[in-house]
Amino acid sequence: MGQALIRAEGARAVQAVAPLFADWPEMLIASALEGAMGGMWTLEGAMGGALAECADFLFLAARENPVARSLLTAWKNEHPGRYAILVARDPALSALVPDVFADKAEPTRRYAFHKGGEAFDRERLARFAASAPPGVALRPFDPEVCRLAMQAPWSRSFCDQFRDADDFMARGLGVAALRGGELVGGASSYVCFSGGIEIQVETRKDMRRRGVALACCARLILTCLDRGLYPSWDAANPESVALALRLGYHLAGPYDAWELYRSGEA
Repeated sequence: MGQALIRAEGARAVQAVAPLFADWPEMLIASALEGAMGGMWTLEGAMGGALAECADFLFLAARENPVARSLLTAWKNEHPGRYAILVARDPALSALVPDVFADKAEPTRRYAFHKGGEAFDRERLARFAASAPPGVALRPFDPEVCRLAMQAPWSRSFCDQFRDADDFMARGLGVAALRGGELVGGASSYVCFSGGIEIQVETRKDMRRRGVALACCARLILTCLDRGLYPSWDAANPESVALALRLGYHLAGPYDAWELYRSGEA
């Protein structure tokens, strides 16, 4: 059967695994450590490794490869077929992923940005926020926008990491792009953490390359700055990198990750 995953419950248990993730500037890990969203997983009887889970992401840290392998095996056994983006602390740990998941793990490249010190240009962001294409209006997320977002696969990620619309309204933040009452794009808090959000941006396929994403993200960043929140950014592709650079973020560089069960099969 192998070892079982144990959720790190309580401040003492979380503090015990926190050093494994020290100096890893990832806001989703911060969210998991503080219990805002997701949580920390260890192995029964082995504290030398942990998985930080937040939304669709898993972050693997371990002092020894056998512990990391056991963690991955336990996750595979307890979550068969569940989609996740897995990021390992170092290349040696990352090399274990295909050994455990075989063809259910597909390599992908993502792009990290420096956290903090962006010195956003508010005037430039304000111009971007006012540049939505004709017929498109920007509006803060409200329960009706949350309802619209959950109706289509392309937009569900705006809200689906929260328990429901009430939870999103209490802890989340977003800017929607509407045309004729239809949701055509937006930027929202993929997850939240103490002092900030992780930005999620999506545009309906027929409305792409018109400045919808730029306007929504600029308005959301300005809202975060006004509220004293940090708008964290991580990119899945070069297009997202280009958008982030235009908004004022500073690229740290690419990193490797794994998509588990990308097509949804077990």
